[in-house]
Amino acid sequence: MKNLGVIFGSVTCEHDVSVVSGLQLIENVDKSKYNVYPIYIHSNGDWYTGEELLDPSIYKHFDDIKSKLKEVTIQPNKQGLVVFNKGMFSKNEFIKLDAVIPVMHGMNGEDGTLQGLLELSNIPYSSSGVLGASVGMDKILMKKVFEAYDLPVLPYVYFIRKEWENNKDEVIKMVEEKLNYPMIVKPSNLGSSIGISKAKDRDGLIQAIEVAVSYDSRIIVEKAVTNIKEINCSALGYEDDVETSCLEEPVNWEGFLSFEDKYLRGAKNAKGAPSKVAGTKQGTMESMDRRIPADIPDEQTKLIKELSVTAFKALNSKGVVRIDYIIDGDDNKVYINEINTIPGSMAFYLWKHDGVDYPELIDRLVDIAEKANKDKNRNNYTFDSNIIGNITKIEK
Repeated sequence: MKNLGVIFGSVTCEHDVSVVSGLQLIENVDKSKYNVYPIYIHSNGDWYTGEELLDPSIYKHFDDIKSKLKEVTIQPNKQGLVVFNKGMFSKNEFIKLDAVIPVMHGMNGEDGTLQGLLELSNIPYSSSGVLGASVGMDKILMKKVFEAYDLPVLPYVYFIRKEWENNKDEVIKMVEEKLNYPMIVKPSNLGSSIGISKAKDRDGLIQAIEVAVSYDSRIIVEKAVTNIKEINCSALGYEDDVETSCLEEPVNWEGFLSFEDKYLRGAKNAKGAPSKVAGTKQGTMESMDRRIPADIPDEQTKLIKELSVTAFKALNSKGVVRIDYIIDGDDNKVYINEINTIPGSMAFYLWKHDGVDYPELIDRLVDIAEKANKDKNRNNYTFDSNIIGNITKIEK
């Protein structure tokens, strides 16, 4: 039996979505193969573990239950969980983790910060590494990388919050010179459509920017496609071994998917029954109205799958990702929109359509985590030198 840690929650606007995805994954772990340790990061930053975390109802009244949980942490020099036992004479406990699946959405978890801690702890983990995670979270840097790999992106501009606060007229002028209305305004470092607005005119642009700068210091404004078709594709793998899922076409009416479209429609679990997690009134990505497979020509399907493999490798991704595309119905051109390095519901519904059930997907994620960690440990991190031996005094 392997000890598997599943980390979810965190200090992020997407905390609740992460809880839903995390509990959903734990519900589908093959318990005959893994001892599962739920690791919940509260929105105040405290870390907990305990079986009580598997009950979705506790998150409504967490303060009433937290005394029954054990506070934990991961230390840079420990390959597992340090459990803080209460009591003056109690010793801390250590639980070695064979692998971790981060089920984090947004900042302080999907952005490379948690991945950095896991790297320092030398714990195998299933998601993209520090570089891929951080670039995948930042929409501006992401588009720069996509452009460098000749991936088609929509026209865009960006600026920082201080520029907006110091000279709003200059920012508006810059945006309007480079883009036509309508536009989409986004915080650079958030997901789940939080803080994203569509601007049809200057008043709408000003309002959208004011919303975006309340969430992030870096803002990106993109051309809005009016005759839009959204297509999503998941990719799974490590290094050159990458495969793509079937494509999905979310059905929506707003020109882009709002947070409510994605998560607040009710859900089913991997077996098709009403999900216990959905009972919290927090849905999942599977709960959306969607067409699977997407209703697009075979040549576009082939193109999107090829682009997905290129994007996966460009960001040095690993594990499972979801890559979102936009098709402009006016000219039928395909644009890559963004990569989600830890997608909602881990994109299991796409793989399920291809014959990979959720428990098997989890097995493959653990396998990828172990392979990547094994490769990392082959690297030489020491170099003998005479620098320290030759030091006699440090000068002021």
